[in-house]
Amino acid sequence: MQSFVLFPHPNLGRCVKLFSNIAYFCWASLFFTNFQKKIMKEEFLHYLWKYRLFRQPLITTEGVHIEVVKAGVHNPDSGPDFFDARLKIGDTLWAGNVEIHLQSSSWYEHGHHEDNAYNNVILHVVLNHDKPVMRANSLPVPCLECNDLIPVQLYEKYRELMGSKLWVPCAGSIRHCPEIVVRSCIEHQLIDRLLLRAGQIRTVFENTGNNWEEVFYRMLARSFGLKINTLPFEMLAASLPHNIIIRHQYQPFQIEALLFGQAGLLEPGFRDDYPRRLKEEYMFLQNKYSLQPLDASLWKFMRLRPPAFPTIRLAQFAAVMQTTSALFSLVLESDKLDDIRLVFSKKAGKYWDNHYLFDKPAPVSKEKFLGDQSIDLIIINTVIPLLFFYGDFYKKEEYKMKALSLLEQLPPENNTIIEKWKSLGIRAEDAFTTQGLLQLKQNSCDKKKCLHCRIGSELLK
Repeated sequence: MQSFVLFPHPNLGRCVKLFSNIAYFCWASLFFTNFQKKIMKEEFLHYLWKYRLFRQPLITTEGVHIEVVKAGVHNPDSGPDFFDARLKIGDTLWAGNVEIHLQSSSWYEHGHHEDNAYNNVILHVVLNHDKPVMRANSLPVPCLECNDLIPVQLYEKYRELMGSKLWVPCAGSIRHCPEIVVRSCIEHQLIDRLLLRAGQIRTVFENTGNNWEEVFYRMLARSFGLKINTLPFEMLAASLPHNIIIRHQYQPFQIEALLFGQAGLLEPGFRDDYPRRLKEEYMFLQNKYSLQPLDASLWKFMRLRPPAFPTIRLAQFAAVMQTTSALFSLVLESDKLDDIRLVFSKKAGKYWDNHYLFDKPAPVSKEKFLGDQSIDLIIINTVIPLLFFYGDFYKKEEYKMKALSLLEQLPPENNTIIEKWKSLGIRAEDAFTTQGLLQLKQNSCDKKKCLHCRIGSELLK
């Protein structure tokens, strides 16, 4: 019997070490990739399916080829994830819905096997196929396992955005996004913002018996509160109906008495004659209308400049409410921005020329007009959303376009969020852009909705 003697190759140790390193690298890469996919969210699979970004070919777990003719319409509500898809599976063209899960067993966990709404699912797209599934009608659902179909670079970009600790997830790469995409995203976010506000206004509208003037009055009060006193101003307007105010439209003193008294700011013991008379007048009106004033502690004065004190804002609000009993109708019929601005260019009562607080004379006498910036903020936060809602409610596009046109005419807002966007290379020339940027930051970036954002989607692709 012939025997063989194996002599060690001089580079054998180096080869063994090389192969060991390769094996370890492959194992580590596989482990890391699987770990990444374990923390993947379904919304990423939705994104890949929507934009047809899975690697080809697509083959069911039964070995049948899939051709995506139409991915379907993404459904953010209950029911299958994509409606009205068109898929050629094998030689058959199917029309129906697509459902997406991380694990195929989630089909049963979510109760789809007992829900007739899922009988029209023609494909089950899953990250991992751990269990075949059946419809409520006992028919099997074809399955596409996409574990190995996800583009690695795209997933790395997605993971980078989701794990970002920057001011906005794409702060390091947004400069590479085409300007046309950025502008389109801002416009889309602005419309979302106005639709969101329209939904909020609708609730107030319904709660006030579809009274446009009452809704405008309440929204206007909120705007006068600025951020820090929005809630007490809103509570004040809700506790003092507009129809009471308009009964005293031609008695400025009585309007001030109603507002300051209902705000809870007319405490006994004043030294000045003016607040003492306001108190007396309010007590009469309070009894007449059965009013219950707010707690004075609701109002915030700390860290506010004197011109923004709630006392001054209330006096200015009182001056605006003396303009007409139909403020919203006046705004609705105004075609020019300057005409709308004029509605709010009102001066607080003479007492406030020398005061910021009751009984405390100011060192310098100054008339308390609303500033240009304050007026523009009122138009942005009150007039424009209500115009947009009015147009949406009555299906009159001209009022929605008027709202957008006003935003384009108004100067950009100046705040820390807009300054941050500016530092990333995105400049705002008007309030149309700043409102869109505010919505983008608050509704998308802060919630890391990069997959639903046009900028995020572009950067990923």
